[in-house]
Amino acid sequence: MAQLFSLGHLHVMAHPDLDQLLNAQLPFTQQMLAKHGEFYPFGAVMTAAGEITAEAAYDGTERPPSQQLIDMMTQAFRQRAAAGQIRAAAICYDIRTIRPGETEKTDAICVGLEHQNGEAVDVCVPYKKGLFGKIAYGKLFAAKRTRGFVV
Repeated sequence: MAQLFSLGHLHVMAHPDLDQLLNAQLPFTQQMLAKHGEFYPFGAVMTAAGEITAEAAYDGTERPPSQQLIDMMTQAFRQRAAAGQIRAAAICYDIRTIRPGETEKTDAICVGLEHQNGEAVDVCVPYKKGLFGKIAYGKLFAAKRTRGFVV
């Protein structure tokens, strides 16, 4: 059974489309971490018709820099949003961040979510790698983000 994630309980306003994109991103990311211990940035869009499609960038190299992939998806999403083809988009990537109320950095899955109505939020799920590759996840937290790809 798929675990559902919701932004509704967080202190940010979130369009239901963003919840759907989040639920399309996080389970796959958790699967990649469990199998490979890492993941490359990837994305998803919600089309104008409401369909969710997975998205990725490829620069032709075997181990591309993560920021380059994020930049490529950002540009592609920006163009598609300007053309009215998508109403929301998400980019998922690995970060080091400090959880609210803490002082030490931790690894985290970050999903940048943006909607055509102007809502933009970064959702982070902290994680730790344990023995035998087991991944332990912390509590999800979110913060407003500056729009970059659905503008």
